[in-house]
Amino acid sequence: MLKRVIIIFLLVSVFFNEAKTQNINRAGTSAAQFLKFGAGARANAMGEAGVALAEDISGLYWNPAGIARIGKKSIMVSRNQLYADLFSNFFGFAFPITKNSALGISGVFLNSEQMEITTLEEPQGTGNYFSWESMYVAVSYSRFVTDRLSLGATVKYIREGAYNQKAHAVAIDIGSLLDTGVLGMKLGMSLCNLGTDMQLSGSSLGINHDWYTNHSGSISSPANLETGKWHLPLIFRLGLSTELIGVNGQLIKNEGYKVIIAADTFDPNDALLRSNFGLEYEWNNIFALRCGYRGVSLEKDEYESYITSSFTLGAGMKYKFDFANTQIDYSFVDYKILGSGHQFSLILSF
Repeated sequence: MLKRVIIIFLLVSVFFNEAKTQNINRAGTSAAQFLKFGAGARANAMGEAGVALAEDISGLYWNPAGIARIGKKSIMVSRNQLYADLFSNFFGFAFPITKNSALGISGVFLNSEQMEITTLEEPQGTGNYFSWESMYVAVSYSRFVTDRLSLGATVKYIREGAYNQKAHAVAIDIGSLLDTGVLGMKLGMSLCNLGTDMQLSGSSLGINHDWYTNHSGSISSPANLETGKWHLPLIFRLGLSTELIGVNGQLIKNEGYKVIIAADTFDPNDALLRSNFGLEYEWNNIFALRCGYRGVSLEKDEYESYITSSFTLGAGMKYKFDFANTQIDYSFVDYKILGSGHQFSLILSF
């Protein structure tokens, strides 16, 4: 089983690399870019190196194979304040259904602030307003296939658009998470957003078309403008994480604090191959400090059109109440010329 999983992901990686042999700029060639915004402040603070860290409910976004490992009912909500007055909200609920499997539901809702509609006739504004909205809802399933390997899959419905124009798609995510048994390393792999194309449609695309413009007596016919189809941002992630210091520390055994490192390769179909790196220090299973570096290009960007490398920071706190274990996390992400992002997340396990 493990060999089959590895072979499948290697074949996907080869396919991506073959597709990149053409010397073209792929930036901005996919729709639904909100699918790239990470969910969960912990992974975001660690440079978005989340695919091998997905052993809690955040795996609903990073790697569905991780939710089989949570062992409890778990709820997560997060709010991500992005650039350009964009806000992304995530919710997730996961629960074990057997000793070796779990089920989860999740969703992301993104919207902009209100913007005034302008037209050629009224370039200063019409007095009417709209906002851009994006969302998906998803169902995930994960189970252990061996005592070290868990697999998972997610099916999601995606929609985005503005005013009375919407685009829809259906997609799947698949993932695996393996305890390698080598230096305490965990190996995570995921393929996300494999699905249908998106195409805007709606009543505002309706027009009246005059078939015979040279004849004043001709009657126009109702028609619709046809918009183009756009692919979803297909993403392949491969990552490793290990505990350097802690109860299971590979360098130092310590029950008071632990240090975890993580690294991902991130290969989207509309951008360059990149890497993310993260570091977490946790004291007494209560307080954590995190940092990372994201978007390090592993390919030459001839036109310097997709430079995204930047640092991340964050912190977290855990507390055990009578009714639930609570985890609160914060992350800061530098988006270069676009500004900065701030994400808060809350996890309850019971």
